[in-house]
Amino acid sequence: MKSILRPAVLATALVMSLAPAPAHARQVASEEATLDIYARYRENPHVSTERLENGLWRARLPLAALRSGQGAIHLDGANASEEISFSVAPQADIKEARIILRHVSGRSQQGFKPQIRLGMNGQFIGQLDGVTERAAAINEIVLDPMMLHYGYNSLRIDAVQRYTLDCQDSYAAELWTEIDTSRSYVEIIYARRPFAGTLADLGAVVSAGVGGVDRLGILTGKADAETLRWGALASQAVGNRLGYRLPEISMLSSIAPDAGEKGQDIIAIGKPEQLATLAPAGLAGLKENESWLSIGPSPADPSHFLIIAAGHTPEAIEGALRALASEGFPLSATSSAVITAPEVPAAIAPSKHLPLRTDAKYVFRDIGLEGISVLGREQGSARLSFTLPADVHFREDDDAVLMLDFAYGAGLDDRSVVNILVNGAFERALRMTNLEGEVVPGYEVKLPARSLRPGWNTVDFQIELSTPIEGMCASRNVRNLAFTLKGTSTLTLPPAGHFAELPNLALLREAGYPFTGLETAPMAIRAADASPDTMASVWTLAARLAQINGTVFTETNFGIGLDLPDANTVLVGARPQLGGFLPLQKLNLPETGGFSRELSLVDLGDNGLMIGGESPDHKGRLVMLVTAETDHQLLTSIRSLVQPSHWSQLSGGAAVWRENAATIVSASADATFTLGDRASAERARKAGSDTSWAWIASIAAILFAMAAGLALIARYMRKRINGK
Repeated sequence: MKSILRPAVLATALVMSLAPAPAHARQVASEEATLDIYARYRENPHVSTERLENGLWRARLPLAALRSGQGAIHLDGANASEEISFSVAPQADIKEARIILRHVSGRSQQGFKPQIRLGMNGQFIGQLDGVTERAAAINEIVLDPMMLHYGYNSLRIDAVQRYTLDCQDSYAAELWTEIDTSRSYVEIIYARRPFAGTLADLGAVVSAGVGGVDRLGILTGKADAETLRWGALASQAVGNRLGYRLPEISMLSSIAPDAGEKGQDIIAIGKPEQLATLAPAGLAGLKENESWLSIGPSPADPSHFLIIAAGHTPEAIEGALRALASEGFPLSATSSAVITAPEVPAAIAPSKHLPLRTDAKYVFRDIGLEGISVLGREQGSARLSFTLPADVHFREDDDAVLMLDFAYGAGLDDRSVVNILVNGAFERALRMTNLEGEVVPGYEVKLPARSLRPGWNTVDFQIELSTPIEGMCASRNVRNLAFTLKGTSTLTLPPAGHFAELPNLALLREAGYPFTGLETAPMAIRAADASPDTMASVWTLAARLAQINGTVFTETNFGIGLDLPDANTVLVGARPQLGGFLPLQKLNLPETGGFSRELSLVDLGDNGLMIGGESPDHKGRLVMLVTAETDHQLLTSIRSLVQPSHWSQLSGGAAVWRENAATIVSASADATFTLGDRASAERARKAGSDTSWAWIASIAAILFAMAAGLALIARYMRKRINGK
């Protein structure tokens, strides 16, 4: 079989598992023995939930598991802060809650009482002394359970720091506090309420976080391409409601009061006769073309839900799943609903995270920035965030134009500025030079369009207000400091070409491209075989891809097997099932950190592998291969990959990873190809350039002709004058 993919040479030493040492009888592996020597960080904290003896549950949420960034929280400067969010589901009846914080501050602050202020959902919950000793301190803050509400809760950590009582540099290196995110955590003890929701409550009960959907079982009967599709739609219906986290998704063969897993929410999909033992009595009377959707307590665990999507025909079953996946579909406050064929959503409502169009103008408030006022402070900031199409390419000399409506107060000195950063890089600065203050409507700022990138973009406004110097230190009166940036400001994007160099995992990470469910190009997802773990792997990956843009893959071609359709294709399967589809026999890993080994594609060990390339059968189509050594390892690897801590590190054309987020390695592809209309964009640019030169040449010819004519007239006049 022809090889379909070209691998990337990986950029660090992540390799196959070392051969285990001979085991002794009854020898129990120590905790040290389970450490992954290829992890850049030793800890690999996860959110954990355990059942207590008294029927309660305890959830422990390490701060590291609530952030996509690796390592400690660093709070630098006189006033520094960090905000961390976590979710609590309505099913959780919170009994107790506390925060454990391990922290240390710079020794230069000793004697000046640095402080850490903690807030929960905008309310003060505790104040800690900054520790300037050589070792970190651990503090416990007991929370009132009433402070936590259903949905997302925000823990805010503020560090107030000093190294002198005189003139202090607010950004001096001495001003730092570090919080150990692996050993700091939020702990919640709760009871689970018996499930009593209706279809109208889907948005609340299908939620992430403490007491939410941690494990999802999908019951689909036989394993074929049709049920692969249905399971993917069901997974996306749940994943899109959870936001940015996913449950552990698995395929079930049956459920009953004595067969099934406790602590698992379930979606059952099929025909009425297949689901007769689970469904309410009304399902038996379902007509031929009608779709059935119901929700109630799971027979395996009454504190979790059972959703049933049923119909007599494949079209009716998909209709129920479309209604489930469409967050805007009007479901009644009942436990079941019969949906007729005309009522089924023909298409899922457009994504709420659609990228901005190019060659268009946007008002700040319409894309998320209502405006900001900085009063009585020396610093402030505002951020404009938006996404651009994953295949966008601006011309080198084009500009994005900001028209800023702002005002500033009187008495500011000439060091008062607004610095504008695009994607973290400084681009422009505005000076506030009028001592009387000023109201400025429509101030034009041009930003190089090349500073914008496909996917997620940020424009930061860093406001620095300064008062005149008085003696040794700045004036203590800062009440005159004032600046307002209004939400009526606008952003205008220039026209752009649309093409992308693939494979590019950074585009996949940021925008899901080209597997978004929004592209006009055809898309396919293939499972190498129909084993339960492979099916669940496809559902998990499909849920993550849909989650990026809030889409549902209703137009995607699902199938089982190794055939490659004329479409951008995701191929998921264990290595032995893929045969000749593996790119090469070895991926060489250059020596880094003292290791020089090879990742063998004859045995992937504990590693997951994602690698992309151009399909040999269909030019201009991407094939993205996701594989591991066994079906079980494949599911384990994909469950790790879709976590924010892993997914946020994807880049290049290939990636290898293990369970620990600090093991992921990405690198560039050996070869790339262009997807999109790059040729026409280049032709348009060349034509524009040629047109410009033609226009210049035409003007030059006209000027030359005019000059020649004037010269002839002047010569004629001289002859006549001389003749007289």
